[in-house]
Amino acid sequence: MQQVKSKHPAGTVCLGTAMTPRFYEFEDSLGNLKVPEGTIFNRRRSCDVAYNLNRAVDDMQGEWIFVLGDDHSFSPDLLLHLLDLSVDVVVPISPCKTYPFLPCVMHAPDDGSVWSDDMPIYNWGELSGTGLLALPKGDFIGQAGMLIRKNVIDAIPKPTFKTGKCHPGRLHEDLWFCHEIQELGFTVWVDQDTIFDHWFALGITARRHEGKWVPALKSGAGTIVLPDAANVETNYSAVELPREPLQWQQVNGEAKDA
Repeated sequence: MQQVKSKHPAGTVCLGTAMTPRFYEFEDSLGNLKVPEGTIFNRRRSCDVAYNLNRAVDDMQGEWIFVLGDDHSFSPDLLLHLLDLSVDVVVPISPCKTYPFLPCVMHAPDDGSVWSDDMPIYNWGELSGTGLLALPKGDFIGQAGMLIRKNVIDAIPKPTFKTGKCHPGRLHEDLWFCHEIQELGFTVWVDQDTIFDHWFALGITARRHEGKWVPALKSGAGTIVLPDAANVETNYSAVELPREPLQWQQVNGEAKDA
């Protein structure tokens, strides 16, 4: 993290993770993240995600907590941008990991219950406005990338992240957290101007398209054919470019890389 002078108070960047990191893209994003001076990073590691998050929250310092997952990447200015929005709870939009890659935001169940297995997922058109969108009460969004002020954390009965509340056989600590803070009277704001990139493994295969083999991606149970893959825009800014040819010089009788 990059400590910078800021008008905002210090807080805690929180990461609940397994015993090893998942993606270098996350590590690079974390290393470049600008944070107000005095902000701490609290990484908690085990196979129990709720336990990790609860330990990180219990040890928080400062006036806010910023919850991360190590399967995301983000811009260096993300945290300062979210702090500038000056709301109690705000979260960027994260795409789902599987086809058709809809936003990780769900509408409330149609039957009036708190949670169900077939809650409709938002489409991109519903979140393509600008600025902040107040998440309707009863709708769900995950906590990845969520900025939460201390007054919200203080209002939640311990443990902060609870499991088995939506369904006794499932964790859903993130969905219940969203539900609980709404029940406490807080608004969950969605930042429609920011996408929180989601990283995952894809399989590469090929399928015939108009008589020719073309590359295709295997995502979950779906396969996405890419007939125009040769024309896809390539961003080399995140790729290590080939090194310049070595220049050798003689030092004490040995050739050394200059």
